[in-house]
Parts: sequence; structure tokens; C-alpha cells
Amino acid sequence: GECVLKLISLRHYYFTIGWNIFDFVVVILSIVGMFLAEMIEKYFVSPTLFRVIRLARIGRILRLIKGAKGIRTLLFALMMSLPALFNIGLLLFLVMFIYAIFGMSNFAYVKREVGIDDMFNFQTFANSMLCLFQITTSAGWDGLLNPILNTG
Repeated sequence: GECVLKLISLRHYYFTIGWNIFDFVVVILSIVGMFLAEMIEKYFVSPTLFRVIRLARIGRILRLIKGAKGIRTLLFALMMSLPALFNIGLLLFLVMFIYAIFGMSNFAYVKREVGIDDMFNFQTFANSMLCLFQITTSAGWDGLLNPILNTG
């Protein structure tokens, strides 16, 4: 409601204030998240992304608190570092992409043992990426390592 009233009263000047832009983005993403939550669950995609975006609503409170300059500075630094974090994420994806193809070419026909099953294997690209993510997070990498070392 507040966003719509401000938009009607300020018109195009509404988007000249940073906090108004932040409010607008949070409100729009929250509305889209509420409408699409059921559809997303229906197609087996996790609605976690929309829940994380809804957490941005907490940032709206910061503009009301005048004594939160330290938190504001921290959030500003985080916002300024997002492009660099995006580039690092793309670089990590590129490295995982290359190693997923390498894993498919070398480990596609590994015998299914303890760590290698229908989901965690190197037979398809998606499964290779999943295995690499598992190895990257150090979750069960030893279960994948044993069957791979026994090939030969």
C-alpha cells in the first residue's frame, strides 16, 4: 500500500530515491513470490529463492533506524561487492563445467558401489555437476572416491 501511494504521489520522482527503489523491488518480488509459490512447487522447483528474496524486507527496517549506520555501511559494502561475487560465481561455474565434462569422459562407466548410485554418478552432465557440487561442499566425497579409485 505504501509503495503504491508513494508511486502515485511522486510519479517518476519516486525512483530518484534509493530506498524507494529498494522498497519497490522488495514489494514486487514478494508479490511475484506469493503468486508463483504454488506453481513453482508444482513443477518441483524449490521456492527457496523467493524466501531468500523476502528476507530483504528486513532491510526496509534499517531505513527507519537512524542509529544503524554501521549496518547500513555493511549492507552498502555488500551491495557494492555483488558484481564481483557474481563474477566469481561464473568463474566457479566455468571450472565446474569443464571438470563435469572431464568426469563424464573418464568416469561415466564406473561400477555402482557405495557412493555411486542413480543420482550421484558421472553418466550425464547434470549428474556430473551434482557430484562436483557434492565434492566441493565436502559432503560424502569419500563415498565417491572409493569406487572411482577401484576402476582401472
